[in-house]
Amino acid sequence: MAHFLDEYADRVNDLLHDALGSTLWYRQEIIEVPGLLVGLLVTYDGVRDDSRHVRDDLSWEAFLQRMSVVKPDWIHFDRAVMERWTANPTKCMGGWEGKTIYFIRGSRNPADWTASTAEQDVSLLLSMSWQTWGRRLLDELEHSREIVPVGRDNYIGWEHMVRVIFNYLFRKELGQGQPQSRTEPENEGVEIRDIIYANIAERGFWQDLKDKYSAHEIVVDAKNTDELTREDLRQLYCYLKPALGFWGFLVCRGEQPEKIHAFNRTLFKNFCQERGVTFLTEDDLRRMVLIANRGQEASEYLRDRKSEFVRSI
Repeated sequence: MAHFLDEYADRVNDLLHDALGSTLWYRQEIIEVPGLLVGLLVTYDGVRDDSRHVRDDLSWEAFLQRMSVVKPDWIHFDRAVMERWTANPTKCMGGWEGKTIYFIRGSRNPADWTASTAEQDVSLLLSMSWQTWGRRLLDELEHSREIVPVGRDNYIGWEHMVRVIFNYLFRKELGQGQPQSRTEPENEGVEIRDIIYANIAERGFWQDLKDKYSAHEIVVDAKNTDELTREDLRQLYCYLKPALGFWGFLVCRGEQPEKIHAFNRTLFKNFCQERGVTFLTEDDLRRMVLIANRGQEASEYLRDRKSEFVRSI
């Protein structure tokens, strides 16, 4: 049976899959304490598949028992405090405790539980809980080759992992990454997938790319291989254009041999140093997540990598 929270819960599920990595599944619980609150709990510890359950007739005591599993202090929560909170039905109480995320309101009005409000709630939660988010991504990177084996068959998994990590690292500077497919004219039928980010930065490294290379959009090509080919590099150089900008990123699994770095330098010079490509590996991603987890700007790491390349010409 449909529930008025389904639209909200569906969007929360999609956003969390985008944000928290490629290996999680979510058990959603829609809970209601009649006359007091409605909530969505999302648990990801030991969950094997996405699921949704509705518990729409909880007593206050049963609600406290359930929330105390999330965090023991909930067992002592004062009902009067909750009543004051939920007196404003549009106000959302969100939290991330252990392996459970929750959103609670006093409203049963479907207009307060839409896909749009889900986007607002999840965005605010992640911005306030970036340390938890970062630790989760770092753990995934440390086991990346188990989670996404190297090879063509697993390219979608690697693309997803790269997109999630860029979303985390540059959430204040780039828009949400969107996968995009293209076909090389001279290789008809060969589909190439990129991730495109709107460059919304107003300062720093990403602003510099806009100023110098017209990079209003950022192209990230995720290659699930240890070693790139010259063709991989040539294709990205040729794809960079005025509508996107003239600096792109090739993210592969391992460090590249000198012959690939040399070819990158050759292409950079052939294009009169007006367009370029930065190589990144899974180790670079790990280092940038560590930097972000310390509260520093991962984009400065990219600035250093770009500067190293330009100085090598």
